[in-house]
Amino acid sequence: MEESNRQCEFKVSRNGLTVPVIRGVHLHSIYNPVKEAEAFAEGYEDILKEKNHIMVLGLGFGYHIEQLARGLNKNHDNYKIVVVEPNREIVHEFFEKRPFEDTSIQIVSPKTVQGLFEDKEFVDFLRSKPAIIKHDTSFAIEKDFFVSLLKYQAPTFINKYYSLLNDEAQAYFGDYIEEDVSLDKVTEDIKTVHGIKNKFDYALLALEEIVNSNQSRGL
Repeated sequence: MEESNRQCEFKVSRNGLTVPVIRGVHLHSIYNPVKEAEAFAEGYEDILKEKNHIMVLGLGFGYHIEQLARGLNKNHDNYKIVVVEPNREIVHEFFEKRPFEDTSIQIVSPKTVQGLFEDKEFVDFLRSKPAIIKHDTSFAIEKDFFVSLLKYQAPTFINKYYSLLNDEAQAYFGDYIEEDVSLDKVTEDIKTVHGIKNKFDYALLALEEIVNSNQSRGL
């Protein structure tokens, strides 16, 4: 999925805080972004008590995320927030002006949805079954990207993962890749025909688990 024509600018709110504006739409209140963010986080109070891993769709300029982090900090000794923001201009400006001090918050800014799911750290985070919270204005502006993310179906054929393998692994799975065999077929062979023999067999079974987990959750 290609990046959209975002036409980004940055304004200053009545209380002196930066507010991104995309194609004329303000991502936060132009009067008091923090107060707005506090109300936003209050709406997720129950989720912040239940979950310590959160995926936020939309960075805006981080005010709502800081309030979510405060809620998590009240309820958990350890937590993690991963923020998905496809607009790299906003991400760059955010790091220039007011990066998060909280090291439990991570921003990912992929060029494509596929690229995001090729990031092992991101996939490992998904396996923790995080709660998903939308920043509504950001979501509406980048709707195509975020809908593609939420509906993403991981490839089920082993050749789709070829570029992610090192030379040794590519050689090990070579026959399967050339025959365009499904991931299910390869893992079934490992379980019933060949047996688990080495680290690649374990890795492939883990990959199958990730794919099936993402599909069952609609990610």
